[in-house]
Amino acid sequence: MVVSGSADGRLRLWNVKGSSVVGDPWEGHSASVMCLDWSPNTREIASGSEDDTIRRWNPNTGRQIAPPIETGHVYVYDVKYSPQGDKFASCGYDGVIRVWSKDGKLLIEIKGHDNSVNSLCWSKNGAYIFSGSGDTTIRKWQSINGKELVVLRGHTNIVRSICLSPDERHLVSASSDCSVRIWDLNTNEQTGDPLLHDDELLALAIPSDGRYIASAGLDKKNYVWSLEAALKQSGDRVHIFDVSPLPKRQADNEGLTRYGNDFWNDGTKSTPRRSPPRRGPSPPRRRNFFDLLYFRQPVDASQSIPLKARRWNFSLFSARIPAQTVDVAPARDEDRYAIAPPTEAEKAAAMQYVTDNGSAHQGGAAAGVQGPQQGPSTQTVQGQNLAAPSEESSDLIGCCGFVLVRRSKSH
Repeated sequence: MVVSGSADGRLRLWNVKGSSVVGDPWEGHSASVMCLDWSPNTREIASGSEDDTIRRWNPNTGRQIAPPIETGHVYVYDVKYSPQGDKFASCGYDGVIRVWSKDGKLLIEIKGHDNSVNSLCWSKNGAYIFSGSGDTTIRKWQSINGKELVVLRGHTNIVRSICLSPDERHLVSASSDCSVRIWDLNTNEQTGDPLLHDDELLALAIPSDGRYIASAGLDKKNYVWSLEAALKQSGDRVHIFDVSPLPKRQADNEGLTRYGNDFWNDGTKSTPRRSPPRRGPSPPRRRNFFDLLYFRQPVDASQSIPLKARRWNFSLFSARIPAQTVDVAPARDEDRYAIAPPTEAEKAAAMQYVTDNGSAHQGGAAAGVQGPQQGPSTQTVQGQNLAAPSEESSDLIGCCGFVLVRRSKSH
């Protein structure tokens, strides 16, 4: 049987042979489950969560066997039973290690790390606790009083996971600096060269026989290494096989054939370039929301894109407004309108018309309407001669250099 925890706050028990879930999910946490551990007698399971609690479960029923423990870690990153099963230790975002009794009472707090504590392991006799931290160090503590005994330095980024070999001669660590390192606990020094991944490491495990090291990280690969070969050989990778699934699409290496591995001619070859180590607290990695955004259809650069007329739209929301047709009634012959700048003849005709009709019409300054005059009313507008017979009535309006003349027949 295998138990798993997930971001939905639930635990699930799996039948490995049948690859199926056994029973219903175990519910209780209100946030992501970050860590799990079986008790040495396999009768209970402890889980730590982003909801700041540790909960213990009966694997046969999927029910909690004790009230949840409010840890004070903010996020619980790891929980480990002692080999004797009489207590368990926890660590998390606050950088403090806490040891708890089986009934959930706090026994001791261990402080000393300068950043979050991400991984724990016990010595076989339960006398010592090892911890890996975001401050890039691994430390050894006395579990009875929290005294710091050893500080192992060598990683250049966050230590994500640590494991103790079954013979307790070596401690193995995995880090965000893309390396697995092996430490000799007799000399408290690193032994052999780092075992390298292509990206940050997240998880590490050693089987009960102590022959192999399994590591996994953000490069989407799982490596199994020979511990014996790693201690004897340095330099290249000494993993015995890669258990990662085959990629769906091979990378395009056409450029390497043409330019070689040292494309940049700076001696880096294909070594990944990485940012400096992160010094702040290390909250759990979350999926970026913008990963959900994608384009369904790739752009085909070989096809030309038709040009379209430019539209000027000052609205924040684009809209297509259909053009409407407006029906206009035709003008009658007896109603004629003309607008044009006045000429001298038009001015004279206007004055004569006003005098003949015995009334004065008011005009604009540009029209120059002043004083009575005699004579027939004749107007030339835009090259057209318009006569004003006596049976027609006319209206004249002049303003701003324009004259509007309206003539209609009397009935």
